[in-house]
Amino acid sequence: MQILSVHLKNIKSHRDTTLDFAAGINVLSGPNGVGKSTVFEAIGYALFGVDARDFVTNVERFLSIGAKRGEVAVTFGINDGSTWRVTRTVGGGVKWLLAQQLGDAFEVEEHANIRETEARLAELLGLANGRPLAEQFKLVIGPFQNDFLGPFVIKQATRRQEAFDEILGIDAWRKTFKGTSGLLSTVQNRIEVLAAEVEVRQEQVVVLPEREKELSVLQAEVGVQRRTLEDKQKLLEEVAHKLVELGKREEALHKATTEVQELDIRIKNGEEKVADQQQRVTQAEKSLAVVEVNRAGKDAFEKADGALKVLRAQERSCRVLEREIDQLEKDCLELGQKFAHERDEVHKAEQELNEEQDRLVVARKELQPSSQLLEAAARLQPLREEAEGLRSQRGLLNGRRAALVEGQDKLGEGVCPFFTEPCQNIAGQQPRDVFSHKIAELDKQTAALAGRIEKLGQGIAAAEQAKQALDAQKVRSGELDKQQKQLEARRQKNAQRATGLDGLQARKAEAAAKLAARKEDRKTFDGLEEALNRAEQERAATQAARDAFYAHAKDAGELVERQQTLAKWQQALDGLKRDRAIGLEALARCQKVYDAALHQTTRQEKERLVGEIAALAQCIKGLEKDGERLTKEIARLKQLEADIAKRLAEKKRYQDQEKLVKYLRNCVFKNVSARLSERFREEISQRADRIYRIIAEGDEELIWGEHYQVMLRDLADGQMRERTDDQLSGGQMMSAVVALRLALLQTIGARLAFFDEPTSNLDASRRENLARAFRAIDVGREEVTEHWYDQLFLVSHDVAFTEITDQIVELGEPQ
Repeated sequence: MQILSVHLKNIKSHRDTTLDFAAGINVLSGPNGVGKSTVFEAIGYALFGVDARDFVTNVERFLSIGAKRGEVAVTFGINDGSTWRVTRTVGGGVKWLLAQQLGDAFEVEEHANIRETEARLAELLGLANGRPLAEQFKLVIGPFQNDFLGPFVIKQATRRQEAFDEILGIDAWRKTFKGTSGLLSTVQNRIEVLAAEVEVRQEQVVVLPEREKELSVLQAEVGVQRRTLEDKQKLLEEVAHKLVELGKREEALHKATTEVQELDIRIKNGEEKVADQQQRVTQAEKSLAVVEVNRAGKDAFEKADGALKVLRAQERSCRVLEREIDQLEKDCLELGQKFAHERDEVHKAEQELNEEQDRLVVARKELQPSSQLLEAAARLQPLREEAEGLRSQRGLLNGRRAALVEGQDKLGEGVCPFFTEPCQNIAGQQPRDVFSHKIAELDKQTAALAGRIEKLGQGIAAAEQAKQALDAQKVRSGELDKQQKQLEARRQKNAQRATGLDGLQARKAEAAAKLAARKEDRKTFDGLEEALNRAEQERAATQAARDAFYAHAKDAGELVERQQTLAKWQQALDGLKRDRAIGLEALARCQKVYDAALHQTTRQEKERLVGEIAALAQCIKGLEKDGERLTKEIARLKQLEADIAKRLAEKKRYQDQEKLVKYLRNCVFKNVSARLSERFREEISQRADRIYRIIAEGDEELIWGEHYQVMLRDLADGQMRERTDDQLSGGQMMSAVVALRLALLQTIGARLAFFDEPTSNLDASRRENLARAFRAIDVGREEVTEHWYDQLFLVSHDVAFTEITDQIVELGEPQ
């Protein structure tokens, strides 16, 4: 597996950075603050899914200053020859995409969620061992040197062992042993709870035989009461049947009595109606005589009334015509006045518009710009562009001069301009002065540019004044154009008013002609008043005859109908009298067959039986309720018996589990973690010892002892000497830690690793030895270890690594 390149956009100091890597050892070099460690963080973020907050306090600080969104893209190849690119964004909605190169393009794989993306990456990287990728990177593959030193310098043995068990991935057995302690307590508590519950339930089921006997006695008593109830119900049915028959006879007697009474009432009402109808017939005969006497007077009244209606309509038409004549006279007068006023206003406005037009012509002639002013304003933009170009040249010269001065100062101090340490190339020698003549030449060019810039500034000031004067004339000309448009609008409006004068003249003539026509129409109504008076007098003379006719006309018209109604009602009255005689005979028969005293005695018998039956039913209901209570109690007690058996079985099951958990904790979990730790320490110690001997160039033996304590063993004065981590120097401790980390990476099977300043606290000799150790691993020298990795990434300023690296990646000044 090999990382081919990484692209950082808006990540800390990297605005837009792309870095390519080679197989083997890659060293990132450059001044402090250029973002070397940021490259490691970006690879961990995109390729291993590390949270950005593991590197910074909040996500915003992982972005470049001022940026809202960033992105990291890592391109890598795997052993089957395929090339992949993983991209992860920072800020906003974070996206984590994995794409495979197909031809010249990358095609994104579809994943349901980030867990699926992480699992796919772990498979491609060969790290699908059940541990999260981010955890593997932070603990083993890519921790910063200070983070990796942390577990080694922990003084408490138990805490140090827990830290390295987690790094090696064997802490699960120890955590399981601690976790099962709570499980064991839970099982034991459950056994105690079940025992207490069984004891309580056994005390309750003691009364079960007594309750079953009580239920049997109660069920026998219910049977006796039910038989008595059935006898009473049969007797009640017989009494009820007899009572129904007597009820029918009583109902028939009541019905016959009611029918005779209703017939008496109807006969009385009929006789009264017949008498009233006879009076109405007599009244109708008298009204018919009055109608015949006044018929001629009524006809004369209707004739006069019709003539009067026609004359009234003519009178209303005459009034409408007179009002129209008055309105037309007013319209003719108003139109004449309005025409004269509009004519005077149009003439006055025309004079004012002509005067305003003359004033605008004079003002526009005064605003014509001179040719000198136009030429001066046109030179402004070229002069500005020329001045800006000269300032840019001066800025570049100043930057070059500052760089030369800084280089001159550092070289005079014997410090390499690119590394923060003494320059090895001029050690013990006086550096040549290669900067002074270049600085003097730059100062000369800068002075010449300053003179040209000052002269151009004077020309720009004059051109700006001309431009301002020309802009002022343009503003005034725009105002005159606006006034000209307003003047034209007013002239057009005045022309529209002049056109409206002809319309007013035509309306005036039309109103005068209509007035004359209406006056001629008014003459046709002369003599209307006399005709109205004659018609009203004739109408009044026949009013009394007409009123008498219509007052009696309704009764006279109903004479035949009233006579027919009288005959019909008399016939119905005779029928009611015959029905009454038949009803009296039926009433006599019903009175003969009905015995009221027997009916009352039967009712009382039924009420007595109903009361006795209700009492028996209530008694049976109470007994049944007691039976249900006993049945439920017996069922509950039997359920308690079953529950006791269930809890006893559950108690037995938990006792078996208690034995199993005790066995696993004492015989399995407690020992596996220690055995795995011992095996890993032995394997890693052997590999780390070979690497340490190369770095230290000595006969000291590196041992990773119990509880992961770093120890060095050697011979001193013929005696075997062992020194622990708190007895070692800083260089010895750092050498041991680097050796252990290299061995640890090889043991867990990681094919790439990241080292941030691995030579910290090492002297020059140990730094060179460490570099040779890295190269020895790369070429597969057997005295160190086999070649186990594809790529190593180092951040270092140490020149020793320039001799052994496959590629040096130089990073420039921070952006």
